[in-house]
Amino acid sequence: MNIALVFGYGQKADGSIDEQTTDRCNKAVCLYRSGQIDIIYLTVSAEKSQKAMAHMMGQYLILRGVPESIITYDRRGGNTAGEMDVFIRAVGGVKMSDTLIFISTWYHIPRIMWLAWWRVHDCRFSLAIAWKHAHWKADVLKEFLKLANAILRPRSSAKVLPSAPV
Repeated sequence: MNIALVFGYGQKADGSIDEQTTDRCNKAVCLYRSGQIDIIYLTVSAEKSQKAMAHMMGQYLILRGVPESIITYDRRGGNTAGEMDVFIRAVGGVKMSDTLIFISTWYHIPRIMWLAWWRVHDCRFSLAIAWKHAHWKADVLKEFLKLANAILRPRSSAKVLPSAPV
């Protein structure tokens, strides 16, 4: 079984997903259409204009042919490590034959690899890279600090809400 986590990124003022989140969702759609994804998890807790990013991502996926029945929401991840922790807890009974697929933008991949290396022990994991729409100052430069935090605190850097927002 191939189980994917699509990491959230951002939303526009009206609550719709921004270009980088759209790019990540498009990568998930491509992988689903090619038979490489069986289940998709959306665990980001953010919302804007009373629209939950995870639900906006889900709507985007559904409009592009991903069945609603394979999408699972657990909106408790407050950052990258938090989204990953919520996802890994949710898929707790994975087997060695299963693959966890982490979908994000290219600059985000080293941190995801590091965090996954500390968390994924019972199965394989792979990375799917969305190549468009990274913002140099806001993303790439700040990522070095976020990667350093993950390296120094790989287990304690996660922000997880105790329950999903209503």
